[in-house]
Amino acid sequence: MSTLKRVFGFDRLRPGQEAVISAVLACLAVNPDYRHGGRGDELLKRIEARARAQGIKTLFVLTTRTAHWFRERGFEPSSVERMPTARASLYNYQRNSKVFEKTL
Repeated sequence: MSTLKRVFGFDRLRPGQEAVISAVLACLAVNPDYRHGGRGDELLKRIEARARAQGIKTLFVLTTRTAHWFRERGFEPSSVERMPTARASLYNYQRNSKVFEKTL
C-alpha cells in the first residue's frame, strides 16, 4: 500500500494537489529520547531537498511551540494568507499556529 493511500486514503493526487501537499509542513517531531543529536536538522534537510526536487520554491511550516527552532533554520514569519489556498482554507484558528516560510 502506498504512503499516499495509507496516510490520505487515496491512490493518486489530482493535478495541482502534489505541490500543495508538498509545500506545507504541518509537523516535524523527534522522539524525546533522540533529541539533541541533530536528527531534527537532518529530517528538515531531507524534507527541503525533496521539496526542491519536486520544484517547490517556498516551504511553509505551522508551529505552536517551536517557532524559535524554525527561525534559527532560516524560516521567516509569514501569514495564513500567503499559504497555498487549499491549505490555508483548512487552517485552524483555534490552534493559533504560527506560520513561517522559507524560500528554497
